Amino acid sequence: MATKIDRRLWLRQSTLALAGLGLAPDLFATGKQKNFHLPGNLILLNSNENPYGPSPMARKAILDTYLLTNRYPDDYVALLKKKIASHWKVNEENILLGAGSSEIIGLACQHVSKIKGHIITGEPSYKVWNHQATAFGLGFQPIALNDEKKLDLSKMFGSINGNTRMIYICNPNNPTGTVCDVAAITAHAKEALAKTFVFIDEAYSEFAELESMATLAARHKNIVVAKTFSKIYGLAGARIGYAIAHPETIQALSSYQPWSDANVSVTATSAALASLDDTEFVKECRQNIAATREICYPAFKQLSLTYIPSLTNFIMFNIDKIKGDFIKQMQAENIYVQYRNHFGGNWCRVSMGTKEEMYSFVNALKKIAG
Repeated sequence: MATKIDRRLWLRQSTLALAGLGLAPDLFATGKQKNFHLPGNLILLNSNENPYGPSPMARKAILDTYLLTNRYPDDYVALLKKKIASHWKVNEENILLGAGSSEIIGLACQHVSKIKGHIITGEPSYKVWNHQATAFGLGFQPIALNDEKKLDLSKMFGSINGNTRMIYICNPNNPTGTVCDVAAITAHAKEALAKTFVFIDEAYSEFAELESMATLAARHKNIVVAKTFSKIYGLAGARIGYAIAHPETIQALSSYQPWSDANVSVTATSAALASLDDTEFVKECRQNIAATREICYPAFKQLSLTYIPSLTNFIMFNIDKIKGDFIKQMQAENIYVQYRNHFGGNWCRVSMGTKEEMYSFVNALKKIAG
């Protein structure tokens, strides 16, 4: 599997190439969404990115505002917070912006680490932020997923004790793509709020059309809902997400930033504003991602590869039956996927690309595993 350094090098080279070519007008066209080929025809299916984004409206907004990057984004921040609040039927005081939802998780970890203890998480679940929590002196109490490969809510919330500083719920869960009933999470969370801090990561909720827990978070001090523009809105590179929480909790979290909402830019906020308006793009992305999942499932069945049905833009499947280094074999086909060691076996998490990319993935999979 390519290292982070490998990918950073590729991105840097790609950026320089684009700079040398200049900004071609059709690259930022505001008409029908286009699919663009990556340098060397690489197919990147390893980071859960949206292959269709940013939306046409977001691309136009970026062009309209990039010359304003000599100014701080205060006015755009205010507009975006107002629009987000309206979108989720909460108040502007319930919103804090950050550089993706990952920053929001980091702020929450810093907040709860004032008294050392542990965080309860699912196993497996999203882990990129774990090293930051460890740096703040927090430990972890992982709880295995249930037989359906879903978060075991009863065990997770039932494990809360005097040393628990936070419980982290990723719904839909990454890397399994499985979903827990929002009403069940809400019921458990309400009981837990008197005991510990509850963090709800809704990064992938738009793919599954899940109801947000935003209104609950806006009313109670011990809960945060994290949202992002990185996934269905296609703004992973813009680095913009947000927290929804009680005003006092927002104030506490913002105290760990240089100033409130400090880490977002004019271009990112303008793109996010436009993305919230482009509902047709979101609908199309959801439909396209669902269609590409259906390209993969028959191939897994044909090859007798166990997989976990997903409601997100990625699927995890078992590769124990495949001989050799599967990740390197896929890279030889110019396809990048992720390796996972879970449930006592070897798994691959493949992100959904365009239909063309997923047919290439399936053909490569059949060539390697057939």
